Amino acid sequence: MRKRALAMAGALLAGSLILPSFPTPAFAACDPRIGGAECDALGPALSDFVDIRRVGRANGVVAGGGSFTSQCGRNERGHRNSDNHIVAPGVTNGAHHVHDYVGNVTTNGFSTDQSLAAGGTTCRNGDRSAYFWPILRLRPDLRLQGQNNNQNNQRQQQQQDPNEQQQQQDPNQQQQDPNQQQDPNQQQQDPSAPPQQQQQQQGDQAAPNDQAVNDQAAQQGDQSVNDQAGNTGQDDQQANAGNGVAQSFGRQQPQPQNQSRFGNRGGNNNGGNNNGGNNNGGNNGGQQPQPGQTGQPPRPGQDGSEIGGFADGNVGQILTPRSVQLQFRGNRFSRVVAMPRFLRVITGDAKAATNGPANARAQWTCSGFQNRASDKYPICPRGSLVMRILDFPSCWDGQNTDSANHRTHIVFPDQSGRCPQGTQAVPQLRMTLAYAVPQGASFAVDAFPEQKHSPITDHADFHNVMPNNLMNFMVQCINRNRRC
Repeated sequence: MRKRALAMAGALLAGSLILPSFPTPAFAACDPRIGGAECDALGPALSDFVDIRRVGRANGVVAGGGSFTSQCGRNERGHRNSDNHIVAPGVTNGAHHVHDYVGNVTTNGFSTDQSLAAGGTTCRNGDRSAYFWPILRLRPDLRLQGQNNNQNNQRQQQQQDPNEQQQQQDPNQQQQDPNQQQDPNQQQQDPSAPPQQQQQQQGDQAAPNDQAVNDQAAQQGDQSVNDQAGNTGQDDQQANAGNGVAQSFGRQQPQPQNQSRFGNRGGNNNGGNNNGGNNNGGNNGGQQPQPGQTGQPPRPGQDGSEIGGFADGNVGQILTPRSVQLQFRGNRFSRVVAMPRFLRVITGDAKAATNGPANARAQWTCSGFQNRASDKYPICPRGSLVMRILDFPSCWDGQNTDSANHRTHIVFPDQSGRCPQGTQAVPQLRMTLAYAVPQGASFAVDAFPEQKHSPITDHADFHNVMPNNLMNFMVQCINRNRRC
């Protein structure tokens, strides 16, 4: 009996080590359309947002003049999952937050060099590389939280106003007219004052309500623009008219049928339903109701990403980028050499809110303000797009395609752009993602639950699966100071 009991206890202990973690009640209770304390507990805080006009100059990687852009679309197909085959290989929901993918259409937690080499791609010229980053979600609860804070501040100011308190405590004023607490002296001096004063008081009382209506209308207006032009992929170039950055990105649409002069296209036939790339319990094949059709965003947990999404505290409507630019750049001090095929590169730290900023690389900005960047979420002027700039390391050790911490085999250049001794420069990848969001604190990046959706946790991953002839063309283009 004792042996049997010990065996049962051992089995229970082993089972407890592999059972999935369940969401806390706060996750299950948060509906971002309603807000409340449950949503506030998930983060981010309103202090994580900053007006872009109050931000200093950007400090990104200094690069050379030549560049090559890989055009892979903006994930119009909705290829998403909460895996990360670089950091957590062979694990479903290893990231506990949802990633957007472009490039290779088969990428999931079980991807290998061989599976990616055999997969299709959304990129032109046969680039089968995997490019991915955490998604952005609309968070209307943050706007509600800001409105509630403003109303609470107004109430506190009114309660602390000695003149208002004196008016409320004036017995003569109450005896004269309990319903209208007006100044009797003012009534005697000017008989026409009371109706004007009443109108003014009514206007003052109506102002907060009018403000709320205006905020709601503005939010709905911005939402409709975002849904029609951003998430449904309709006519990006017209929606971005007048915005130089967005216009330059709007041309980057995948051309599945174009034959590349580099030969192997790789094809896109494997990506139609994304079933191979989404081991997350959801259907990301585009069957979910679109906000533009229903008039409302999908409820949390119904957006096709229950695992890594709602179940892990990532709530709100998923935003498809308005534009995605994948640009490889040169080095100011040396020629670049070809990346080895299957090189794996990461940037940023998904746990920077708890690990500290040592490996953080978050750069948030707005279209029209690209010379400024912050590690906080930007509040952009009306008509300006929220932008994420993700610079990758580009100084390779010349031997390894990966390392234990996924960092030491390829590092960043110094502030001047020079690679450390013992490394050689390879093309430096810069991802630039643009989004249309309502003004104000209205969005958040997917993150590990304990990171509270901190903007400093922004990060991205790249797995090079370019054909050798395409990589050689890119190197020649960069070293000849051309833009290809």
